[in-house]
Amino acid sequence: MRDPGDFIDPTLLTTVLPDVRVGPDHRLGEIDHGQPGATVILSGGMHGNEPAGIRAILQVLESLRTANTPVAGRILGLCGNIGALRLGARYSDRDLNRRWDLPSVTQLRATRGHVAEDVEQLELLHVFDGEIAQARGPIVHLDLHSMSADGVPFIVVCSHPQSAALAQNLCLPGILGLEDAIPATTLEYFTTLGHIALAVEGGQHQSPATVDTLESVAWLLLASLGVVAWTAVPDLEGRRDRLRNRGLNLPPLRVTYRHGITPADHFHMKPGYRNLQAVHAGEVVAQDNNGPVSAPTDGWILLPLYQAIGTDGFFLGSQIVQA
Repeated sequence: MRDPGDFIDPTLLTTVLPDVRVGPDHRLGEIDHGQPGATVILSGGMHGNEPAGIRAILQVLESLRTANTPVAGRILGLCGNIGALRLGARYSDRDLNRRWDLPSVTQLRATRGHVAEDVEQLELLHVFDGEIAQARGPIVHLDLHSMSADGVPFIVVCSHPQSAALAQNLCLPGILGLEDAIPATTLEYFTTLGHIALAVEGGQHQSPATVDTLESVAWLLLASLGVVAWTAVPDLEGRRDRLRNRGLNLPPLRVTYRHGITPADHFHMKPGYRNLQAVHAGEVVAQDNNGPVSAPTDGWILLPLYQAIGTDGFFLGSQIVQA
């Protein structure tokens, strides 16, 4: 673990989070009034070029403290990849959000790892272990992300039965199957252990609306769980309206295709694609070493890649047909 005095130096984050200090064990802050209830872990910055989630968490915690809002259960805010946030890069050596399957976690605990993200993951595991051990109620993890493309924000719905029920209260389109298309994320870790997990892709990295979207989803989740009262949510109806407008009232979707890439592919998305934009089978959406890359089916394009690093070129989703 890092030395407890090793706070993020604001001078190292002038272009990312110049005024944010992170405490020992990745903690952005916590609120616990000793009452029974869910433990809600809010994590942001799992990718170092996604600081909006950290801003959102800090604003929720500050609002709760300023208003002295009663809290049933526990709220913990965590900063994900400290080293990558210092760099303003997605990661330093490897993607921190891709080795949370139980075999990889078991191996990491035994070997202690070799690269920067191994240290980050071990530190987060230490926090997760402690929270699970002392929980007075359900464990709920919400991972806050942003995207390289502009477009519609959404909720990643996991396999835990309560995940879908909670997602219905969050006023954004729900996407199922993404945890299968992108395995070994923190969502898989928590659900494998039997806990509730959700993620939110809140919008484009630099969009001013992204922090508000992520913050609003966090507030709605806390109220849905009874951790705070609905009447304690600042601007509740305004938040719901903004989320519904940004979500375009799209139906729930299931991921049906992932276009994986490697650096050797020299993959480039065609300009102008927005997250959750409708595409048609055969439509050329990108280029790589082999020429045009086409959508294999009709659907909605998810997370089109407009950054230099990553192994997911794009995903396709289709509308869930009710039986």
